[in-house]
Amino acid sequence: MNIKQLLGSRIKELRCKQKFTQEKLAEKVNIATKHQSCIETGKNFPSADLIERYAKIFNISPTELLTIKTKEPKEVMVERIYQKLKQTSYEDVYKIYKLLSD
Repeated sequence: MNIKQLLGSRIKELRCKQKFTQEKLAEKVNIATKHQSCIETGKNFPSADLIERYAKIFNISPTELLTIKTKEPKEVMVERIYQKLKQTSYEDVYKIYKLLSD
């Protein structure tokens, strides 16, 4: 993924967390819905002013908005889950097992 796509995904993630539609977020930051869509898909890159408006709407700093966390490799995630499960009670492991089995 390139930087435009990564930032677009980050903005979409924050938008969904706030339960905003693209239309609602676009309205709040004063841009066209099509432009919002293009930002989220990585076709467009937001200006510095727009980044500040997003940060204000999401109630975070611009730095936090621009902090893009990439996914770790599957093997690393599996190992971390395994380590956590080893420290978890039998009852909690059973609950997780049931949840995953359904």
